[in-house]
Amino acid sequence: MSGVPSMLCAILILSVSTTTVRAGLKCDAVRPYFESQGFPASDIPKEAISSKELKICGSVRSGGEVCCSADMEVRLQARARDKHEKATKETLHRLHQVLSTRGARFHNFFKDLLAASKKGFHEMFKSTYGILYEQNAYVFTDLFNELENYYAKGTVDLDDAMDNFFNTLYQKMFTVLNSQYKFNNKYLECVGDHMKEMRPFGDVPQKLGIQIKRSFVATRAFGQALTVAADILKNMQSLKPSADCAAALTKMTVCPSCSGITGNVLACGDMCANVMKGCLAQHAALDAEWNHFVEAVDKVADRLLGPFNIEMLVRPINLKISEAIMNFQENSHDVSQRVFTGCGRPVLGRRRRRDNRELELETLNFDQETSTDDRAPTAAILDKLVKEIRQRVRDSRQFWVYLPYKLCNDGLVVPPSNTKECWNGTHVDKYIYPVSSNGETQILNPEVRSSGPRPTIVRDQIFALTTITNRLKSAFNGQDVDWIDTEETEWNGSGSGSGDSTDQDNTTTDDEDGFKEGSGYEPKLSPPETPKQSPPAVHPEAVPPRVDVDPKISTSNNNNNSNSTSTADSGATRQKMSLSRALMTYLVPIVVMWFGGCFTEWL
Repeated sequence: MSGVPSMLCAILILSVSTTTVRAGLKCDAVRPYFESQGFPASDIPKEAISSKELKICGSVRSGGEVCCSADMEVRLQARARDKHEKATKETLHRLHQVLSTRGARFHNFFKDLLAASKKGFHEMFKSTYGILYEQNAYVFTDLFNELENYYAKGTVDLDDAMDNFFNTLYQKMFTVLNSQYKFNNKYLECVGDHMKEMRPFGDVPQKLGIQIKRSFVATRAFGQALTVAADILKNMQSLKPSADCAAALTKMTVCPSCSGITGNVLACGDMCANVMKGCLAQHAALDAEWNHFVEAVDKVADRLLGPFNIEMLVRPINLKISEAIMNFQENSHDVSQRVFTGCGRPVLGRRRRRDNRELELETLNFDQETSTDDRAPTAAILDKLVKEIRQRVRDSRQFWVYLPYKLCNDGLVVPPSNTKECWNGTHVDKYIYPVSSNGETQILNPEVRSSGPRPTIVRDQIFALTTITNRLKSAFNGQDVDWIDTEETEWNGSGSGSGDSTDQDNTTTDDEDGFKEGSGYEPKLSPPETPKQSPPAVHPEAVPPRVDVDPKISTSNNNNNSNSTSTADSGATRQKMSLSRALMTYLVPIVVMWFGGCFTEWL
């Protein structure tokens, strides 16, 4: 019987020796991988070592032995964290580039639109009114400067700007039409005080003021929204992975090699989803507000394609102001008499003899009011640009809750056909844990449970989203927006500051722009759809999951686009002016003024 124990001992020793040899073979097999990661041969264990030295990969099923040292594990963990951080940054950067590029294109288009309108206004009024316009051109230039400053900085009160413009224009025209009298500043102040009650320009100031306010507020809100969204995506790139996240990433991507597993064995899809949801829990905190933001941008885009179309307003602004001037001229005698009654009869004054050349008219050019050829290309560009931006923003809905799946699809998970031959965190087999729910709370996440309080940078981005969304809602409803916190950078401000207040006063309805009060902003965004709890892993080159647009929303948007087109067409028709009316507008008043000047000289 004594030979039996000896035989058993020999078998046990042989078995241990075989295990050691096999472990050594495993390390030889993974050595090329570690060398490709930059580890010198001297740092790579030649034979398997005890897994007790490792903090993360020590719990894997490898017989208590691994092929990487504690120092290697630390360095591999840092690389896994850096790789994840880089992949997250690249994904956020791509969407950042999409929004910032479209935002810059929108800003530049609007800048060029205002510049072209300003130039066309100057050329038409100069050719029509000649020196009379040139002597008072600063009145109109100041108006355009105020509009440019509003879009660039948001620090201009549009109501005050329009009131000041028409008040100054009123005084200038009153002086010209009553050139036989001498007016001092006190008398002109009295003239200005009587403007609103006399309504010398008809209803043009009121209607134009409403249109400018709605269009400029909506246009600026739309442009600022793109800037804010791009800034948020840029700022979120600075968020660092937590220690628990780094450990989970190491367990998912590094431990297979430390266990001596060779080949392209990737993580199980459900494991990757849990790891990424835990690592990106703070990113998911933006999802709800981001979806509200997407809906708000979508609604304002509809306004810009319809009643708040800035191109339809800015391009023919010269005609609208000309209509106001014509109204004044038609009622100039009655207006003058009422002013004389209220302010007193002014003193007659001798004026210098005019050089007749001052009143010579250049060839009248009515191309801007009789032709839409110049408008068509820019209108098509604006509509196309707004629609493209709207679609890009729509595509980003639920971006933050789908971000974990996007990163898992980019080469981290096993193909769907090999779901039982994937790394589950301890060995190659099926992953047994359920996929955690979406969102910021990951208490039940089996891979990364700790989330902690929101970092300051996350709170700031959520606040920025809430602020710009509220501004978009106000712009959609035709209300004013307070941009007091906006950085005063030319043509590109940043709306990601703090504070927001809106003017809740109702504005007067302008029937011509197709806008109806009461069609207010009523968010109907339902909670984001939850991706399947166990989404099948996809091939690394497969396209990440996208959120399908609700057919009802698509139908509604198509209808809105149709209505916008009809509104734009009707608006273009309204801009046309017959030649006879144009002659009455520009030529007759000049002739009347000329005869009046001659009569004054005869006195």
